[in-house]
Amino acid sequence: MLEEMIKLEHISKKFDDVLVLKDIHAVLHAGEILGFLGSSGAGKTTTIKIITGQLKQTSGEAYVLGINSLNIDETIYEQIGIVTDVSGVYERMSVYDNLKYFAKILNVPFSRIDELLERVGLKEHQDKKAEQLSKGQKQRLILARAILHKPKVLFLDEPTSGLDPSTALEIHKLLLELKNDGMAIFLTTHNMEEATKLCDHVALLNDGIIVEYGTPQELCL
Repeated sequence: MLEEMIKLEHISKKFDDVLVLKDIHAVLHAGEILGFLGSSGAGKTTTIKIITGQLKQTSGEAYVLGINSLNIDETIYEQIGIVTDVSGVYERMSVYDNLKYFAKILNVPFSRIDELLERVGLKEHQDKKAEQLSKGQKQRLILARAILHKPKVLFLDEPTSGLDPSTALEIHKLLLELKNDGMAIFLTTHNMEEATKLCDHVALLNDGIIVEYGTPQELCL
């Protein structure tokens, strides 16, 4: 039996009188990728914020690594990684020093930095300032930072949005490697092709409601 890493039960969320999530159910196990698929405003980012304790749900219960999201403290961030559209880098620091800074905070050996730079294809750019990187290279640096401490669960909020196809493909390859290593990945996307390629299960959101849930193959029938 695979370990449950995320569990959502009857999650609803209101902002003022607007219901943005309604009765959400989902489960993510170790070594799986769960995709939340929907257009902008469907409730995907709100769901991540609830699971990680950044937002309080109106009703229902969310668990990550067996911990109720209402009881999360900062120690949970030692076991999870998050990449969102507001994740950034220190522009004036080198690629290597960006990772070194977080390695110190997370008590990660510096040898891990060299390993990751090779893995995300940034080894030859390690001395460049982050501001000199292309958008795709910055996204790979942000992803490297998120997995620096080998988290058990990785949250990715549209990680390939706006990237060229070849860069998106490289990130897809890395995500599948991480999945095969046993990491649980919660992925939001608006791209059905991406979800089909990467995800074990997909929840299709429309106006805060899961209208379809199953394997990508089942949803495409």
